[in-house]
Amino acid sequence: MKLTKEQKDKLADELNMPWAGVHLLCDGYRVSLQVQRSKGSMVYRVMTFVNGVFRGEWVSGTETHPEQKLLRKSVRPLCSPAQKAKAEKALGKRWVAKDPYYTAKLTLFMPDWASGKAAISHLCKVCDSVEIITDGAATL
Repeated sequence: MKLTKEQKDKLADELNMPWAGVHLLCDGYRVSLQVQRSKGSMVYRVMTFVNGVFRGEWVSGTETHPEQKLLRKSVRPLCSPAQKAKAEKALGKRWVAKDPYYTAKLTLFMPDWASGKAAISHLCKVCDSVEIITDGAATL
């Protein structure tokens, strides 16, 4: 069962307040979305917890875990465009294009989201079943 547009909007509105949280049941996983302060500043981010925890082993893209589909995927180049341009000037474009260091990408799965709407949209996109857990059923 998917969420309706009204349910998505209601959940996104709830996640606009600091320290707010919602609980969802996504493909058998209990997903908690909580608004928390980030990096010691006054910036608030929506954090994702799967079955009440977040494990650091889920961050790495080298190993696959089923919980990673619930997190924000971030793909970055291993070296910056400035470093790549500097190497092309020194070594040549053909050599740099063949070198795996300059073409490699780093994949990370992060637990934080810029907004509640982004997190809810992602969960609805990747999960077959998304349901809201009411307060009485929050103790799974």
